[in-house]
Amino acid sequence: MDFDDDSIDIRPWPVSELAGQLVSCAALARRGAMETNDGSDTYEQETDRFELEAWSRSELVTWLNLAEFEVLDAPVGTLADEQVERCHDALFEASTLAWIVGVVQVDGLPIFTDGEPERQVAAWAPGPWTGVPSASRSLRVRPDEQLAAERERWELLYWRLNLQQPLDGDSRTALQDVIEEVGGIGLLGVTSGDFATDDGRAFSEFSTDDFDTFAHEAEVRLRTLNWACGMGVRLDAAPLMLDD
Repeated sequence: MDFDDDSIDIRPWPVSELAGQLVSCAALARRGAMETNDGSDTYEQETDRFELEAWSRSELVTWLNLAEFEVLDAPVGTLADEQVERCHDALFEASTLAWIVGVVQVDGLPIFTDGEPERQVAAWAPGPWTGVPSASRSLRVRPDEQLAAERERWELLYWRLNLQQPLDGDSRTALQDVIEEVGGIGLLGVTSGDFATDDGRAFSEFSTDDFDTFAHEAEVRLRTLNWACGMGVRLDAAPLMLDD
């Protein structure tokens, strides 16, 4: 497998488009937080939800689809499991986009999240009735070289997390070949013949539940990075592995 981003044409969306998508994802994440915050007054939460939905219909209609507006429309406490999961994914999409435009101030998105990027985007995210142009004024898209490197890093992670578990002979050989191929680039840590997390754990040490969780996180981040780099018209339809 060739992970050479030199052959990939990085054409990021304009900052106004990235900002609109970021604010929209943050709004969905905020709606999900309302659903799971058992300590808040229900009337107050429903008032906040109504205002969030009305603002979104005014400012975010370009970026939110029908199913996402149904999430915003639903009274607090009535979301289906898949709608809550959509809000959870939107938080990871938002933190990825926030990294791209400099809201999240880390060199690279953590493998795997410690929650800090998500806290940073939640602290930044505008609410009713801030316009997208106002929210985008201080944003700057990272250089193409940084975007390409981060996109390649998450493509590697996504690929590794979708190998057969536990590794069979063919998968182990493929992994070693890729480790040798990218070993001098410095995109990812390696330990015990496997990719490593930021805290030095080999991927082979993950439990099955952790593996599934990390694989989903990698999918969300990679799809978001690919869309932001110009690979796909809509975020929800952006490709994953570009050489498939």
